[in-house]
Amino acid sequence: MGENPAVGSANTKVQRLGMANLEWLVVRDFTLIESATWWKDGPEIETGELSTEENGTEVFFFPAAAQTEKDGCFTNTNRWVQWHDGAVEPAGDARSDLWVMYHLGRIIRSKLEGSADERDRPVLDLTWDYPVHGDLDEPSAEAVLAEINGYDAEGRHLSFYTQLRDDGSTRCGCWIYCGIYADGVNQAARRKPHTEQDWTAHEWAWAWPGNRRILYNRASADPEGRPWSERKALVWWDEEAGRWTGHDIADFVPDRPPSFRPDPDAKGPDAIGGTDPFIMQADGKGWLFAPAGLIDGPLPAHYEPQESPFENALYSRRHNPVRRTFSSKHNLYHPSGSDPGSEVFPYLIITHRLTEHFTSGAMSRWVPYLAELQPEFFCEVSPELAAERGLEHCGWATLISARNAIEARVMVTDRITPLRVQGRTMHQIGVPYHWGPNGYVTGDAANELVPIALDPNGNIQEDKALTVDIQPGRRPRGPALLDLVREYRERAGITEHTGTGA
Repeated sequence: MGENPAVGSANTKVQRLGMANLEWLVVRDFTLIESATWWKDGPEIETGELSTEENGTEVFFFPAAAQTEKDGCFTNTNRWVQWHDGAVEPAGDARSDLWVMYHLGRIIRSKLEGSADERDRPVLDLTWDYPVHGDLDEPSAEAVLAEINGYDAEGRHLSFYTQLRDDGSTRCGCWIYCGIYADGVNQAARRKPHTEQDWTAHEWAWAWPGNRRILYNRASADPEGRPWSERKALVWWDEEAGRWTGHDIADFVPDRPPSFRPDPDAKGPDAIGGTDPFIMQADGKGWLFAPAGLIDGPLPAHYEPQESPFENALYSRRHNPVRRTFSSKHNLYHPSGSDPGSEVFPYLIITHRLTEHFTSGAMSRWVPYLAELQPEFFCEVSPELAAERGLEHCGWATLISARNAIEARVMVTDRITPLRVQGRTMHQIGVPYHWGPNGYVTGDAANELVPIALDPNGNIQEDKALTVDIQPGRRPRGPALLDLVREYRERAGITEHTGTGA
């Protein structure tokens, strides 16, 4: 649901081979994305690595309703939650995520009804009585939002997360959204025009937590509670009222004066002093380091990517020593820096997005006017690199890594400039990652080239920078593609141990 690993994740070949080991796979999306069709038309079918007839994975495709066909909300990096109403009923067999989850749960519960098995109790004891409406029995998204907001023991909607208790007298789906249904009103659905409210726009949608528009806004005032700048004032201490007031909702204990100093043995919110704005930190201070919780240390540090043409200019260790690597025959790494064989992959790829496409392209490649605006997968190179490798503008290029090789149209521009680093010239190649073999516009997936390597804390895949070679012309087809990749591995001397050290 909402993912397309067959083209959108690092080392897409490994993703597809992994799915080939499943007994069954359910895909819910608007269209037949690559993660739903790899078993019959994926790249490995062409190379002979997979066979449709011998593949045991059974794939079920459930068409999904679009956002215009269901009620729900959008959120953004401003933490706004903005409600939208469905404009039309979903066509055909398409259904919303909420419909699928609710009715799946309902059917499972009905099949378990009467079970005395203890393992079934969590499912049977669930509250699963959401109201439905319309011909499709669509569950009420607002009822779910109200449940996430939370209730007190009398069934009244909670208004703020400070009302939550640990004694069972309140219930809430997620504390940061407590207040989004205050007073029984869908706060996310508010749409008061900017001409009728001030610039903080508290009555347009709702921001978590507590509808605060600026986090840690106590920091906008000096230790005495006065705005550092009248022009940028957010909140300030009102001595007469004994409360924080201002343009924004105070992200602070509302009645805690600047003069408050906690007892040395105070804990939790009681340990936050009146001059300490950062209330989500144990001491209320702004931290330049994280004393606990990070695997690779308390301070930010620069390490080179998993595959880099250079040594680390800051530290003796080139790579993060606790990064997560998964070296295997389908996920081999390149030599980096001055290691023997690194010259086989002499250029740097930077993957990026385009305005006209969205993530893996599963939505945008099927929209005619977006497909027309960006019709082909391309690589962007400098005139210098084009001359060095014999690349022609609007011609074809083949990009090769130790994982795979892809082809792209060439776009020669002055925007991609060569870098001068550690005494030598490094050429960059810009590649968008929105393409795949399905849709109105098709092309190879940039993530075919990318290795799987993860950061040690969030397990985020590193797919923004890697080394490659580039050659003019189209890539080979069928088993010849495997031969090309194998030749590059052998030239670089790559083994399953390459690139796994620090």
